[in-house]
Amino acid sequence: MKRAVLVIVVVVAASVAAIMVIDGGNDESAPAAAGTTMPATSTTQTSPTSSSPTASALSAAEILREANFLLVDPSDERVAIVAGSMAATGDTVWVPFLVDMLQFFGRGDSLVVLGQSLEELTGVPVPADGVAAFATFGGWMYDEEPVPVDGYVEWKSRLFGLVDAAFTPLIAQIDDPVLASQMQWGGVRRGGIPELNDAATISIEAADYMTSDELTFGVSLGGQVRSYPHRILDHHELANDTLGGEPVALANCTLCRTGVLYSRIVGGQVLDFQTSGFLRNSNKVMVDIQTESLWNQLTGEAIAGPLQGTVLDRFPITVTTYGEWIAEHPDSDVVAVPGRGRDLPDGIVDAGYSYEPGDAYADYYASERLWFPTGEIPGVFDAKELVATVDVGGAQLAIGIEELAAAGPQILEVDGRTVVAVETAGGARVYDALDLDLATVDLAGAEAGDEALIVGGVSLPRLQSGHSFWFAWFANFPETNTWPVG
Repeated sequence: MKRAVLVIVVVVAASVAAIMVIDGGNDESAPAAAGTTMPATSTTQTSPTSSSPTASALSAAEILREANFLLVDPSDERVAIVAGSMAATGDTVWVPFLVDMLQFFGRGDSLVVLGQSLEELTGVPVPADGVAAFATFGGWMYDEEPVPVDGYVEWKSRLFGLVDAAFTPLIAQIDDPVLASQMQWGGVRRGGIPELNDAATISIEAADYMTSDELTFGVSLGGQVRSYPHRILDHHELANDTLGGEPVALANCTLCRTGVLYSRIVGGQVLDFQTSGFLRNSNKVMVDIQTESLWNQLTGEAIAGPLQGTVLDRFPITVTTYGEWIAEHPDSDVVAVPGRGRDLPDGIVDAGYSYEPGDAYADYYASERLWFPTGEIPGVFDAKELVATVDVGGAQLAIGIEELAAAGPQILEVDGRTVVAVETAGGARVYDALDLDLATVDLAGAEAGDEALIVGGVSLPRLQSGHSFWFAWFANFPETNTWPVG
């Protein structure tokens, strides 16, 4: 499906046309990078005249003042003054400002100036196009982690507020300027990817449009079994639900192919999650409605806000084909396609999705290219290779799913603990080997289930595991071990 966008053309203070691409309830966050610029605001702040000091003469306070005027007047002239002033300092503390400017103001002459300024400060050659420049210099910033000057977080909160006023307090609450520098705009407003709230479900028999080979997230919890088809969750990315009496959230980052099932209960309160509109390391950042805290989608940790430092409890989830899931779970229900044969439920935006398998992000998945910056990725796997992931006692392991499918069940070690990895059709489950002498049993005859692996008459409990593109897992867990060993 092609991205449907609303293009707003406005005239900024310097009479330069600026184009802002805003997602009208769509999910496919194509690169909101160089070429995406901001509309003029209604502020009455007066911009400096052309008699402003030259780039080389500006102090840090004056550069920050000019950067704030840039939010009123994002003209090529103003960008040149600010970028040139930052580059003239020779100090990488200005790189986070320039990377943000590259994303929002990087078009035409401004793209050239920003690229040259970043090259001067980082020593990295300017790539040929704006999207590549944003990824390259953003990646440098992730790797080097320069600490921006005081005032950066406030400036960035105002910058992001030009897209959506709801962004300003979300960014302003971040107390770590390096973390703030790593937050990129994902191309949508807050809630611009409409989450599913208590989505309607149907029976397997009623879901006659489902195909046996399409992927689904399968969940068994508290005696209730449910299929969340990728064709739906790849568009909506979040499902606030209740399963087996447990309030849960299925958080799915389509950019990093990571689906995780979390408990929504924190301190006795039930949280409801939304798309924040932000990305970090090309990974979705969530926000909860009740406290406005920001959450890392892959780890379940609140990274800013009142609940900062809290980690959500999580439940097992299975990635497999729909055919395999319903064969294992004939009592499963299926999350229905929103609007199919009925009125749209409250909270669902009809964004024109086709909901055909493989429709969402088809161009992204067909390419090796990442749309947003991330840190350096070791070549143990390809950046977008799907790995099964497990975190045991603070030690992590990434398992190549293609390699596992070819080799069959594997006995592996995670921080001295023996585990068994068993493929599913499209994913993997991981089990605790306990004290079983696996050398004496035939893993080929083992029976793998949602809760346990039955092997040699012994029930091995399932461990919490997940699935992710390699780049996203490594970004969060750089000390991870791998299988096969890289």
